[in-house]
Amino acid sequence: MFNKLIAGAPSRKTRFHDACGRSVPVGRALRNGSRALVGAIGRVMLDVRPARPWISFDAQALIDERLDAESSVLEFGSGMSTLWFARRVGRIVSREDHAGWHGEIAGRLADSNAEIDYRHAPGREEYLAVPDGEIFDLVLVDGKFRDECVELGLSLLKPGGMLYLDNADHGVGEFDGDVPRAVSMIEEASRTRGWPMKSFTDFAPTTFFAQRGLLIQRR
Repeated sequence: MFNKLIAGAPSRKTRFHDACGRSVPVGRALRNGSRALVGAIGRVMLDVRPARPWISFDAQALIDERLDAESSVLEFGSGMSTLWFARRVGRIVSREDHAGWHGEIAGRLADSNAEIDYRHAPGREEYLAVPDGEIFDLVLVDGKFRDECVELGLSLLKPGGMLYLDNADHGVGEFDGDVPRAVSMIEEASRTRGWPMKSFTDFAPTTFFAQRGLLIQRR
């Protein structure tokens, strides 16, 4: 019980460390830690789920600066982020494997002005199926088959477009896919193509423990 309170999960040293042992920088912890704690209490005690991406606070702020009403987003794994994008961008392509969650989010998207292609995709082929010839300002990878989604997403970025991999500190799992391979592909793209990459060990809305995200931008 004590370990759960301090670390949040067996894979972390403390709530201020991601699963790979990286610690949240002090400035980031001071800036975002209290926000995450309040959000976590609201989710656990009141079932309050803010309509914003559950990714690094700092990464979210950077992404928000670079998206506008003309932007297009490809999202693998839907949720509060889908609702957030629906208020900010012109087009969303999103895939979700969980039928119940898909139904809940779809119902909340009914009054959006964005053009939305949102599908329940329980299988791999459906999950990775995106409109032919379309490219995106942002690809968000936060669901299943993360290595395959990253591999596909890197090929679908507009010049200046971004790809964000959430939970980049995870290992290989039935739900996530091969996350270390996904990380390696992003690092390779940054090294060989000269695309800028940023790493975020940070807190996220509603979760008071650190996690890592990777953001890469096509030149």
